[in-house]
Amino acid sequence: MTKFYLLGFCIAFLIGLTGVGGGTLTVPILLFLGIEPAVAVGVALGFSALIKIPSCLIYFLKRDINQQILLLLILGGIPGVVAGSFLLAHVSQKGHLGSLLLLVIGLTVVLSSLLNLWFTLTEHRLHLHRYLRWLPALAFFIGLEVGSFSAGGGALGSLLLLTLTKLAPSEVVGTDIAFGMILSLVGGGIHAHQGTSDAHLIYAMVGGGVLGAIGGSYACTIIPKKPARVFLLVWLIFVGAMVALRAIR
Repeated sequence: MTKFYLLGFCIAFLIGLTGVGGGTLTVPILLFLGIEPAVAVGVALGFSALIKIPSCLIYFLKRDINQQILLLLILGGIPGVVAGSFLLAHVSQKGHLGSLLLLVIGLTVVLSSLLNLWFTLTEHRLHLHRYLRWLPALAFFIGLEVGSFSAGGGALGSLLLLTLTKLAPSEVVGTDIAFGMILSLVGGGIHAHQGTSDAHLIYAMVGGGVLGAIGGSYACTIIPKKPARVFLLVWLIFVGAMVALRAIR
């Protein structure tokens, strides 16, 4: 379990340093360590949910979580993550679909990392506030993706909030973290109930992750955040591509 303790420390450190989501980092690494895809998603959701609780509390106390927008997100997101979790359980039972599952996870990591990289480099923001009523419907698809693959929910949530709302940057981050935590709690709970998770791995990773999150938060005051984020995202694009290629071979 020591390696998973260290893994949790490293992932949480990088999250604290760069802000890149837990699922995007956790799932491909667990896959390379030999964890079954469905279990890797379940562990990533459980770890992400628990590791986000302290951050969520901080943003709540700072009043950087817009409760009205969060409600609209969870109205669509929770049904989506429930559907995605059951969909993954169904697919994972079909042995011949294992390669397809790996392929989709790899492509999801690549696309979400490219999306994150584009926003990091351009700092672009669209303004489509008149379509705010579409927030629950679009959040459903984010929940579906999170329940199925875990990776990319943070990037997609940020994109949605930046595009359809007038929230300040700090509110975008706080609301997105709260939304991600709720989705991860629901999805992680369903995966645990279905047996596609591993509580021992989650606890080991969270044990290291608490220290890693603290270390990453302090390190970001010393290490330039943008170059570190760009480097990590480029590395994730490579890792996601390797996962997808592994599925094809």
